[in-house]
Amino acid sequence: MSAITSKPFHGGRLHHAAQQFGIPIESWIDLSTGINPHSYPLPTVPQEVWQKLPDADDNLLSIAATYYRSAHLLAVAGSQVAIEALPKLRSHSRVGILSPAYAEYAYQWKRQGHDVQELSIEELDAQIANLDVVVVIRPNNPTAELLSQAQLKHWLDILQQINGWLVIDEAFIDAMPNSDKLSMITQDPASGLVVLRSVGKFFGLAGIRLGFVWAEPALLSRLAQQLTTWSVSSVARWAGAVSLQDDNWQLLMRQRLVQDSQQLCAMLAKYDFEFVSTPLFCTVQLPIVHRKTGFSVYQYFAERGILIRNFEHLQAFRLGLPKDAMAWRLLEKALSELKT
Repeated sequence: MSAITSKPFHGGRLHHAAQQFGIPIESWIDLSTGINPHSYPLPTVPQEVWQKLPDADDNLLSIAATYYRSAHLLAVAGSQVAIEALPKLRSHSRVGILSPAYAEYAYQWKRQGHDVQELSIEELDAQIANLDVVVVIRPNNPTAELLSQAQLKHWLDILQQINGWLVIDEAFIDAMPNSDKLSMITQDPASGLVVLRSVGKFFGLAGIRLGFVWAEPALLSRLAQQLTTWSVSSVARWAGAVSLQDDNWQLLMRQRLVQDSQQLCAMLAKYDFEFVSTPLFCTVQLPIVHRKTGFSVYQYFAERGILIRNFEHLQAFRLGLPKDAMAWRLLEKALSELKT
């Protein structure tokens, strides 16, 4: 059994940073989460939405079926709920997680007593026959790697022979051009394949806590039994239905995010940083001069009112997209001084 590590630290803890560094919360630039800073412009919530209990028979799933091109979906209060619930659906399993990865996966599978290994692509490929569950984030957070569909289908073929699972987290895929073609979601579910999707990242609506799980009906039914009654709020269901059916906004936003990402990449290249990128974030290698010196890149940016996501074990940090011109200027100033 794998040893349970401490609860993972996440980005977005602005109040904590404000208290730690003595900078008013309104003065911060939060680049720590990879959430779209140009969130979907929701209209005013109708009064009746606030007043009614969540209705699982509303139009949310039919709208989501059109967006994801499949009806085999379960709405959840953010993909984090599914990350915590899925390990409860299996007895002791050998779990391989493509690493580095979102730390909640290893933590939640270990909490439920599973044997967890964090592996590279090569290690996963070599050990796939000895695993019951494989977890892949695609594109990966924080490495930005987009594992090929051919590789994933190969692993799935092997896992299906032992009733194993291939769990794919596509929280960041919506922002990518042709995301529907890149996704592993198909009209009909495949045995043992589970795909998690998030409304929070691309739509910039992390606060409503809404995501979806795509899988076989039997697995979705078992997962639904793990959820609390009315787990997805009426407001979240309404907001999801509104945003998921706005095709024009989605098209224009994907174009904008590509442009913003290119701007961030150009800025990093200007100061000779090594980095990888998706449309929603860049993961940057810490300059050699600062490695193994006790330098805290988190503190460096925080002292300038910029919250980032630091990955000490990778000697790297992740930057989301700045929201406005002032944020872009302050980030460039910090990057230029970090490199000198």
